[in-house]
Amino acid sequence: MRRAVRGAALVVLLLGLRLPDAAGAGEVTAAGLVFSDAEGGFVLESATGTGRLDDPFVVVERITGNGEAALTITGLTPAFGNRIATAHLTGFALTKVVRNDTGQPWRDFPAELERKRGEGSTYDDGLSFAQGPQVRRSVWAEGFATGRVVDEPHDGLVFQDGTIPPGGTVTLHLVITDNMPAGPIYLVQRRLAPTALLAPDRRRTGPTPS
Repeated sequence: MRRAVRGAALVVLLLGLRLPDAAGAGEVTAAGLVFSDAEGGFVLESATGTGRLDDPFVVVERITGNGEAALTITGLTPAFGNRIATAHLTGFALTKVVRNDTGQPWRDFPAELERKRGEGSTYDDGLSFAQGPQVRRSVWAEGFATGRVVDEPHDGLVFQDGTIPPGGTVTLHLVITDNMPAGPIYLVQRRLAPTALLAPDRRRTGPTPS
């Protein structure tokens, strides 16, 4: 009887330890930054690298739903510094390897920066995809032929002219900077392109200079 009670207690303990996985929240630390899938909509599998242009952070994830998938990034501080050699206070290069674990093909891939969850990054909040004069921004995707960058009124990207089937993978290459780092930032991926925010004259093919 005592052995059965101990066995039941062990099962309860193991189930309790598995609760964070069941909630779908993963967190990985890499070279000073912490990446998390706590906002849901995707599964974070790994994060490596240092954030330099020649050694970007490489974040591997699986998107499992058709809504928003917001990658939470914390640890960006003045002490972290700027690892991409721009004039911004902080900055890093990021490569995202994203598997389509939904049942729908992706014919575009929009993304947007947010400082406060649910609100797009504004022109004057210091957060951007390396916005600034005489800055060469390497922003492109493997899996889509063209990309657009928007700096106003919100900081957004959209990659198009391609199809990522269910089970397929898209690889995004981008840079993020922040002149006023304070708390977490969010890189939000959506299934519907924010075409109203994207100026047609910002269409680019391959690496995107600014």
